[in-house]
Formats: sequence, C-alpha cells, structure tokens
Amino acid sequence: MFKREEGFFKGFDGINLFFQVWDNPNAKGTVIITHGHGEHSECYHRLIEAFKNDQWSFYAWDLRGHGRSEGHRGFASHFDDYCKDHKIFVDMVTSIEKVKKGPVILFSHSMGGLIEVKTLLRNPDLKFDGMIVSAPLLGLSMEVPLIKSTAAFLLNKILPKLTLGNEINNNALTSDPDVIREYENDSLRHVKMSPGVFTGMLENWDFVRPRANEIKKPALFILPEKDPICSTPEATKFFEKLGSKKKELKVYPNAKHEIVNDVMRDTAFADIKRFLDGFLENRT
Repeated sequence: MFKREEGFFKGFDGINLFFQVWDNPNAKGTVIITHGHGEHSECYHRLIEAFKNDQWSFYAWDLRGHGRSEGHRGFASHFDDYCKDHKIFVDMVTSIEKVKKGPVILFSHSMGGLIEVKTLLRNPDLKFDGMIVSAPLLGLSMEVPLIKSTAAFLLNKILPKLTLGNEINNNALTSDPDVIREYENDSLRHVKMSPGVFTGMLENWDFVRPRANEIKKPALFILPEKDPICSTPEATKFFEKLGSKKKELKVYPNAKHEIVNDVMRDTAFADIKRFLDGFLENRT
C-alpha cells in the first residue's frame, strides 16, 4: 500500500508548483508523472491504484496554471516554461536517496509528452532510465479553426494572458461514463490555453520531430488507434525514429485520448506493468 504525501516546489521563476507522492515502502523503482493540458496529477489515481501491490513509488506534479499549482489557468508565457519546471521536478525527485537506489521511469501524457520530449532533448544529461509516453501531442487530429490559429500569434503579442477554449469535450477523452461524470464535477480541470502555449506547441513540433533519434533510453509508447485529439500517425512516426535500442509500441483499437482512464485501461496497465517489470528484472 502507498503512503501519500504532498507539497510544493519552486518553478524556474519562483512560482509554487504542487506535487504529490504515492510512496511504496517496498518500492524498487520510481515513476515520475507529467500530465497533459487541462488536467492535473490527481487524474492518474486509477493508474497508480493498479500498482498498489507492485514495487514502484509514484511522483506527480501539476503544471503551472493547472491543478493546485499557482498561475492563471492555462497560461504560460512560453511553452518552454513547462520544460524548465519539468527539469527542476525531475532533478528534485532523482536527488532523493531512496530514489537513487532504483530505476526512474518518466511517464507523460498528451501535452505532457511534448513537454517531456522537449525537456529531454534540451537536457540530455537528465537522470532517468526509461520512458512511457501516452498519446503525445506531436500533432493534432482535431481541426483548429484557422481564425483561432492565426489570431493566436497576434494575441501572443498584444494580449498574452488571454486564454481561449481548446475545443475539447470529455467524450473525446474516454468512453467510461463514470470517468466522464468525474471530469464534469472536477473543479480543477479546465479547457483554457494561452496564445503563448498554443504557438509554442506549434513551434516545438518543428524542433522535436526531426530529433527523435537523439532519445536513446528504453521507451514504451501507448497510443489510441484513432486518437480524436492528438495525431497517432505523427506519434507513430516519432516512435519509429527513436534512437532507443529497446522500444515498444502498443496501439489500442477503440481507445479514446486518455488511455489510462478509458474502458480498456486494464489492458494498458498490463502492458505498462510488463515494461516496468523489465527494469526490476534486469537489476543486479
């Protein structure tokens, strides 16, 4: 069973960012979770509960402007603000003595996947042993109205703190009615995005897509076959170009965007468990 703790750490500019820990006294490894846009760390309680009898501890944080972290909802001056915060959090967790004793796996979802990939490419010396990437934001399936995408670049110059809706509804996230009801009643979730985040997202696609071969650590990509939000074809192309000698791709038919909160999540949990167990089996 887990012992849950929570706290705050300082982002790169001094902002207070929330994090929580599910500490397993029998843990032999650590998973660090980076959530997607509009959600927060608590959205992963189903994933974490699935590992309550395993040998992993979990650390998760809320992006600035998300969950219980400080900041205007959905706002960041620049997309790289998230990446700078992410590095600080990973460095903080991997400096803990008991974490140092076992493998560290980075888990990211959606926009968190883009944040993580950019962070790793900018910081090749970051300490981790493998990565699990869920439906990463490496391209969009949904169509963004042309007027909104065009306006974002102008608004970023004149009204950078303005936030706009992201056109996403809960039915695109999961087919589980219980999860949808949970989301509808979750006051910490939001659908806002600032122009700086949106334009940074587009610019970072051009940066990360050609550099997949620079990522060498073992990787598991879990993707919906037809993700209604993020582009599965772009994620698949990125996966195929990874420089990792050990990499696995799992594609789930009929899955919506949030695989670990969808009706087929037990299948995904089993795939994640096999990937994670491989790190414990290889420890001497």
